Amino acid sequence: MFPRRLRTQLIIFVIVQIGLLMALAGFYLQWQMQRLVEKELGERLIALAQVAGQTAEKITAVWPVTSLLPGDEESRRMNELQRELLPFAASAKLSRLLIFNSQHEIYFDSRRELLIGQEYVRLRFDAAEIAHAAGGETMSAKLFTDANGQPFKAAYAPLKENGQIRAIVCVEGSAASLQAVAATRQVLWTIGILGLFIATVTGVLFARQITQPLERLRHAAAAIGAGQTPALPNFSGSEEVAFLAGTMAEMQQAIARREQNLRLMLAGVAHEIRNPLGGIELFAGILEKEVPETQRPPVQKILQEVRQLKIIVQDFLEYAKPAASHRQRIELPELVDEVREALGESGKEILWKMEIPSDSAVEADFSQARRMLFNLLRNAIEAMHGHGEIRLVAEEQNQFMTISIYDTGPGVPPELAAKIFEPFFTTKAQGSGLGLALVQRLAEQNGGRVELASNEKGAHFRLILPKG
Repeated sequence: MFPRRLRTQLIIFVIVQIGLLMALAGFYLQWQMQRLVEKELGERLIALAQVAGQTAEKITAVWPVTSLLPGDEESRRMNELQRELLPFAASAKLSRLLIFNSQHEIYFDSRRELLIGQEYVRLRFDAAEIAHAAGGETMSAKLFTDANGQPFKAAYAPLKENGQIRAIVCVEGSAASLQAVAATRQVLWTIGILGLFIATVTGVLFARQITQPLERLRHAAAAIGAGQTPALPNFSGSEEVAFLAGTMAEMQQAIARREQNLRLMLAGVAHEIRNPLGGIELFAGILEKEVPETQRPPVQKILQEVRQLKIIVQDFLEYAKPAASHRQRIELPELVDEVREALGESGKEILWKMEIPSDSAVEADFSQARRMLFNLLRNAIEAMHGHGEIRLVAEEQNQFMTISIYDTGPGVPPELAAKIFEPFFTTKAQGSGLGLALVQRLAEQNGGRVELASNEKGAHFRLILPKG
């Protein structure tokens, strides 16, 4: 598996892209709505502040508002202001209407909460807008939030007496319309969550459509790399995937042709070598009987080397042209006895430990099962140089029989564990490098497998075949 699968990357990419797009769109929409609502509210309050100032100026033409002193809350001038301005504030749906001087001292409060001469502290936050109003310009202030957490906005207009600006009119309006923006925010969150869900589903479908052909190609490539010949399906869709599939099919055919040529070459070479070897073995056997006793060791050495060459040639032949498997029930004790007898002199100095139940059996081709066990035991004996201990353990596991072979040799170095089943790989001075590769091929041909297991000392191979 890759550190992160392509499908996962595509899904994350789609979700992130759509999520960012929806988030930016939502923030922009909310910002635009809030800006427009504030702008509309500010323009409305500016107009109302101007009207309120004009209304107050009519009253101040008779009674100047700046002449109000602390204690005049019930005076005739105050009553006149209330009679004119309170209905206006109510009809305009203002939350508050104020008249004050440059020191923020109140002359008139529509709520009647502030007395004449008291300071309205909140005005300090709108000092810039009040300064513009004192200069004759009507302006609205920025959005503010009261003690109850409710948003409101204020606008300021100049109030003239005898042609000069003597006071400032303040109108405050509730920004309740911004609640619609907050409600819209909740709707946007809901839409965003729904959009992410849709993006996830879309991303999964989109990624699956892209990665499924690639995944099948990956499995096919792994199978080809393992020496198998998978049937490549017809890929439709993008040009790139179709090109990869076609290239892989050509590569598979090229590998198959090369392997077939190699097998033919191996078989031809093996046949050409086997016939002379048979003659050498025959004449060496005759020579062994005829020469004096003192001259027999060299002849016996010739026979030994010839027999070793015959084993190598046989490995070449069986690897190049494996015979078809004819499975039958094979009793394991009988199979082991026959293989030990075939090992001959090489196994005489070995200490054998057998843990094979008398009723254990496998379902395999007899000659191929014999060859597999022979190769594994021969490797173990050669690794121990003909002296040591070999333990054979047969265990039933579900529908398979596992034959474990333990030896007390040096074991297989970890860096070579992945290579020992490759054809022509060997660490021996003499050998074809096909012994374990042949075992692996025959095991798979008989519905089983062979594997190298970890062991504290020596090597441990497991031959797994269908139970008989």
